[in-house]
Amino acid sequence: MALSEILKEIRRQLGITQEQLAHDLSISFSTISRWENDHTSPSRLAKIRLLEYCSDHDIAKDIITQLKES
Repeated sequence: MALSEILKEIRRQLGITQEQLAHDLSISFSTISRWENDHTSPSRLAKIRLLEYCSDHDIAKDIITQLKES
């Protein structure tokens, strides 16, 4: 699964918007939008923060595994 699809699935599981995810990760909405539209990829640090966020919010294990592998 592509990173863009993983991010959309994370938001779907949590029932949140791009704006809310950006707020929760302390990044800009435009950054989330660029990630979801395959314009950029998260930095290593951002990916670590995203993985921690997913673990803290009970995202499905298969999604976390796919995120680690992306």
